[in-house]
Amino acid sequence: MKNNTVVVLGGAGLVGSLISRILKQYGYNIKTVDQRSGGVESDYYEVEVTNPFSNTEHIFRNAMAVVFALPESVAIRAIPWVIQSVSADVVLMPTCSVQRPFYNALKAASPNQQFVGINPMFSPKLSVQGRTVAICVEDSDAPKTFIEQNLMEAGMKIRRMTPATHDELMALCQALPHAAILGFGMALAKSSVDLAVVEEVMPPPMRTMMALLSRLLVNPPEVYWDIQLENDQACHQREALAQGMERLMADVNDRDYECFRSDLQTISNSLGKLVNTGAVDCQHIFSLLN
Repeated sequence: MKNNTVVVLGGAGLVGSLISRILKQYGYNIKTVDQRSGGVESDYYEVEVTNPFSNTEHIFRNAMAVVFALPESVAIRAIPWVIQSVSADVVLMPTCSVQRPFYNALKAASPNQQFVGINPMFSPKLSVQGRTVAICVEDSDAPKTFIEQNLMEAGMKIRRMTPATHDELMALCQALPHAAILGFGMALAKSSVDLAVVEEVMPPPMRTMMALLSRLLVNPPEVYWDIQLENDQACHQREALAQGMERLMADVNDRDYECFRSDLQTISNSLGKLVNTGAVDCQHIFSLLN
């Protein structure tokens, strides 16, 4: 394979390691750039990407793509360093949870630079089979890129969208549920109830919420911070969540069952057929919580 080098910034992290493993199995030469090796088996360069040492151009020699497996703010700050060392036909591929800020910064610095955003819709710790990866491109009708082809061959599903559409969707699919889970956790932390008793008696909905909260807590907090802070659409979802809680409190305080029932019907109508598929998913989850 000619010119098959891919540089992965943050390649020792979970997402960077995932992308590296997938590309290596299809014969790509991977160069890992990180502050720690993390046991990587590919060429490794210890570099602080926001303050790189001089004479680093050799890292990008013969690169066909550069993956930015970094937090949003760090990825954006690394753009000037990378574009001064690569040509415009080298593809820059951020794995950020929020894509539009990187895209805008890149196009402001290098309007003709090739861009493909990658956002796995699952934890890298899970099996990739059947999982969906959001791919951000400028033109959804453009031919499939090499990364899309490789992800599909590895068993994943691809969903293309623009960076702006991606961020609006992620505000709903990531920022909103994470905010609800965090709010639940903050309420739980204020409770005076003995959590040992809670663990003994909690029904499946509570166990599910505890599992979601715990999964969030064992991961790096900056992941969830970036999702809330960097996506300018996320504030609208947090406001909608707060308004929903205010509506519920008003229904209960007013003892207005009819309004409560109407609100549930409105939600059901908006979900349509997803109500039935979601109920089946929930039954499956609850059946596992014995």
